[in-house]
Amino acid sequence: MKYKNSSYALPFRGFALIEVLIAVAILSVVLLSVYSGISSGINIISNSRNYTKSLIIAKSLMNNFRNENMRGPDIHDSPVDDHEGFSYDRITERYELELAGPIGLNKTVITVKWRYKGNINKYELSMVYQAK
Repeated sequence: MKYKNSSYALPFRGFALIEVLIAVAILSVVLLSVYSGISSGINIISNSRNYTKSLIIAKSLMNNFRNENMRGPDIHDSPVDDHEGFSYDRITERYELELAGPIGLNKTVITVKWRYKGNINKYELSMVYQAK
């Protein structure tokens, strides 16, 4: 029995081209947002790893400075051994209070720097101690 020319024929037999195009457009928008979220997550994880590494480097450098009796010249843009792409600065200056003026304290700041996606990121660790 054929329904082709009959009044019992179904009016819609499948998707029209416009319906397929709309479905593909909706699917592409959803997939683009999922891809963007995953890409952002990977970038955040990678930069967090570098930030944690810089924190460990700064604490290690500060401990080495303390072991040297907090003496030594200022250091600028020195590469970090065993950590490619990281460099550090160590600057010591007299610690001054705005109201009291200079007091017998020094402040050492260690700044660890690294480049990620074209941007220079940095982590600073400081210590105030009595001048010898």
